Amino acid sequence: MLDLLSGKIRAEMKQRVDEVLKAGEEWNKTAKELTEALNRLTNAVLTGSPDPADAKLVARAARKLGKETARLTRAFEAHGQTLEKVLARFG
Repeated sequence: MLDLLSGKIRAEMKQRVDEVLKAGEEWNKTAKELTEALNRLTNAVLTGSPDPADAKLVARAARKLGKETARLTRAFEAHGQTLEKVLARFG
């Protein structure tokens, strides 16, 4: 019975860690996109030729980063709940 439980727990832990890693990778990718968009906008403003499209890119990337941050937060929370279950059973 313990082997069955530990196998299920191991599978859930792997799933949760995979979720956190994937969400972290997506967050990092989106943060880089936002940084690039901000750099483009900054350069355009400094040269005196701002393009409204650059501002739209920044806004889009900022919204996407907000969504990715929420997703990453949920993944961490789910992982924390899984760890709490493990500690309650075996702690």
